[in-house]
Amino acid sequence: MNGLEQVKDAISAALEKAGVRTQTAYAPEWAKAYSEPVVAVGLRTGESRGGALSSYLGQRTDPRTQVCQEVYGMRLELTLSLDIYCPPEMGAAGGEGVLETLHQIMLEGLPTGLRPTELKWEEALWDTGTAMFLRRGSLACSAYFIAAASEDGAVFSDFILKGVVKK
Repeated sequence: MNGLEQVKDAISAALEKAGVRTQTAYAPEWAKAYSEPVVAVGLRTGESRGGALSSYLGQRTDPRTQVCQEVYGMRLELTLSLDIYCPPEMGAAGGEGVLETLHQIMLEGLPTGLRPTELKWEEALWDTGTAMFLRRGSLACSAYFIAAASEDGAVFSDFILKGVVKK
């Protein structure tokens, strides 16, 4: 899974854990499947900071196997879209509770590898494409990833978002 997908999944998981419905894919008429507010998580802008092999962080020894690994870091600067869609019966103000939850998650509910810097939102407007009220939002953040190479450098793992448990 690439870095961007890891970040979107981590944000979605934090929101779902707090009781907010999320959607990361935009299929035609996807919003009609929801009778409650839903946050569409996507990418607005992004850029990579530091190449994979130029961000050497040091070495670590696996306590279980005693194998020494070199550790590398990577940083992404992202602005994610966090657009809140609300069914018409809830009105334009229907997503206010979701907005409060978003603020709470950004303060204390993200993995350690995600550092939020700014959460912005716009006025709620009617979206004719989804027949729902839409409040566009964005989250600017830094995402920090780590990867390890074996002592001989032959095996290089994928970059994993810091603070996320691998499955």
